[in-house]
Amino acid sequence: MEQKQVVKKREYIAKIRVLYLLICFFISLVSVISISIYNHLLIDQTLCLVFITIVFAIVVAISVMHKRNRKELVDFDTSYGRLCLRLLYCWIIIIAGNFLPEFLVPVALLPIILTTVCDETVSLSISLYMIISLCYVQHSNNIVMICYILIMLVSQVSSSYMKTSEDKMRPDVIVIIFSSNVMITLICYYLLNYNMQLPFVISTLILGAVSALFFGLLFNPLLERSIKDNTNKYNTILSKDYSLVKDIKNYSLAEYTHAVKVSSLARECAKVIEANEMCAACGGFYYRLGRMEGEPEIDNAVRVATENCFPRDVITIISEYGGIVSKPSTPESAIVHMVDMLVTKIELMDRETMSSSWNQDMVIYQTLNDYSQAGYYDNSGLSMNQFLKVRQRLVNEESFI
Repeated sequence: MEQKQVVKKREYIAKIRVLYLLICFFISLVSVISISIYNHLLIDQTLCLVFITIVFAIVVAISVMHKRNRKELVDFDTSYGRLCLRLLYCWIIIIAGNFLPEFLVPVALLPIILTTVCDETVSLSISLYMIISLCYVQHSNNIVMICYILIMLVSQVSSSYMKTSEDKMRPDVIVIIFSSNVMITLICYYLLNYNMQLPFVISTLILGAVSALFFGLLFNPLLERSIKDNTNKYNTILSKDYSLVKDIKNYSLAEYTHAVKVSSLARECAKVIEANEMCAACGGFYYRLGRMEGEPEIDNAVRVATENCFPRDVITIISEYGGIVSKPSTPESAIVHMVDMLVTKIELMDRETMSSSWNQDMVIYQTLNDYSQAGYYDNSGLSMNQFLKVRQRLVNEESFI
């Protein structure tokens, strides 16, 4: 009971992620000071903007870490290093905006770049802050700010839609980006000046085309790169050359053999029900990581996994080890629990008893049915049909020894 309280109350933060967030803050601070100096802001005005930047950075950093811990960022794990890089791109756009005429800063690109590495709320907040900062240092008219915000909102909604759309090449969305950029800019320009000049119209059409082209050609590659980063992380932490893999093998060859067996079977079972097989494989391999770290086992396992920047879904499986603190909350976690319980139980039996396939099948049926009836998988999202498929796959396994 004491361990349960400790694990639930503590949230670990990887040092490397804190470092990346500090780099993001440094990039923002330098950018804000640079555009303030370029636009000849007074010292007190610059200091006020710096103070606002500090407060904003703290709020966004807390939001990013909190959302990541609650698995609300994106359907893949956020790369903090890639977030730094994308943030730098966005500030370059804002700094370049100092040299462009009013209404012609490509603010539509901001959410397109950011949405591929963070959720809509964080992307929207950062984009909005950048636009307000630019308009403030340039002493822009409110209509200019409204123009930028409206264009950014259309781009944000379009990016969020495309991220979840099965059709990754939607011409209608690209047309919306182009037409909204052009129409909003022209209308706001007219409201401010009550006239329309041909050079400005041509410039607006070019800007709209550039924004739409960027969205159409680069959004999906940026998104896929972020997803690929997460997949690469799965492969990295399962590699035989990975430090933790070597540590487990050096700690105990029996533990290493057990981990490899659970990982392999969990991956096969996840494949049967079309779950995340790499997540199940990683979760299965590191399921008993706490044994190497000592008491409190689960708490220490979560700490080590977090410090090594494991994907959040893998950390979730590790934190639900054995259903001690909390029962499996995902299909992958349920699969790993089922496989580990079986492998552990069969390992404890003598080889002569388990030499018969009939005996092994009976152990599988009895063990899995007992856990299922006890409600261990009720909150995992694993349907009865999926449970039966996983059980049958395990029954078909020739030997667990």
